[in-house]
Amino acid sequence: MAWDWRSLAVLAVIFTCKTVHGQLDPEIVDEIIPEISSQGGQAKLNCTVVNKQSGHTVHWTFMNSYSGGEVISNDQSIYIKNPECKEASKKYEVIVNKFNQRETYMLVINCLELVDYGYYKCYIQIRGDSSESWPSKIGYLVVQVPPTITSKNVAVMQMDVGQSVNLSCEASGVPRPNITWVRSDGNLLPGGIGALWNSTVLELKNVSINDRGLYKCVADNQVRPPDVYLVGLQVFFKPETHAVQNTVGQAQNRQFEAKLECRVSGYPEPEVVWFREPTKTSGQLQMEQLNDNAKYDITKQIATTTLRFQESWYTLRIKNVEANDYTKYYCVAQNRIGRNDTTMIELFETMECQGANCPTYEGQGASAISVSFLVTIAMVTVAKMFL
Repeated sequence: MAWDWRSLAVLAVIFTCKTVHGQLDPEIVDEIIPEISSQGGQAKLNCTVVNKQSGHTVHWTFMNSYSGGEVISNDQSIYIKNPECKEASKKYEVIVNKFNQRETYMLVINCLELVDYGYYKCYIQIRGDSSESWPSKIGYLVVQVPPTITSKNVAVMQMDVGQSVNLSCEASGVPRPNITWVRSDGNLLPGGIGALWNSTVLELKNVSINDRGLYKCVADNQVRPPDVYLVGLQVFFKPETHAVQNTVGQAQNRQFEAKLECRVSGYPEPEVVWFREPTKTSGQLQMEQLNDNAKYDITKQIATTTLRFQESWYTLRIKNVEANDYTKYYCVAQNRIGRNDTTMIELFETMECQGANCPTYEGQGASAISVSFLVTIAMVTVAKMFL
């Protein structure tokens, strides 16, 4: 086949045009990977272009719902207000990395806020072409926000036995937080629903005294920290008393003391009174109410982690235990709901000192054993002298 010069000229023009448009037309070559970052942190979106020619510019635009689109940058220049947010960092920055024909325009957004959440478009502005033909790609930024409890009950709720109530708790955050109810003491939730309940509302029906305590609402969306809110449920009920030890022993006439303890629960907070039974030698016929004096010390202990909600610990300390002190003692509690059945603790005689405050030998270990052994030998020797 013979080619004339006209055919060759046309082919040359076609080849030249394809080369120019196929290789030199600017293009965004990679997808913009979505970015997920926490509030207050930093986000980076990458836009990689090839064949960017003189007169072409790369722009980043925030496609918010308010203005439809706000131009952030022109190549490396920031187009909008760019405040300093922390540690001399600006809100926006564009970093350009070049490799051969590839140029990556990284949009850096510092001090992230919830309003930064949304779509970002990268496009190449080609001078002389209409905007519809400009190459573009869209990226997505998710700003994770820690949960904040926004709707909740009062901190303390007071109820009578048999009443019902709904505890509610709602929270905001990104992603949407999950709401979980638990009891602060680790006990099971009322109604047989288990140890935790995933809902904004916790229904407490026909409450009993066992339902009193602290209920914890936990809002969590895996963005730290979770938010926590406590609701105290106080139930009005007649006092209950429980002896820490039903019997307490102590030796007499050696300046030793005995400590009697009882746990008391009830709401409103009960008044606690200690009584003792008369002994055969006391000449009294009725139980005696005890008060703070040289003989007795009555105290309410500071709350500890071993106590339940609306429970207190009361102590009666009997000083210098004597023979007349060996009798039965009663811890009695009363509030406006009623009076409890008394809790009895019996103090009995022992031969040796009992309790943590007993005196000890100065020596320890082998020395103490030696002293005890010598005392025993001496007692045996004396006994033989009278045989």
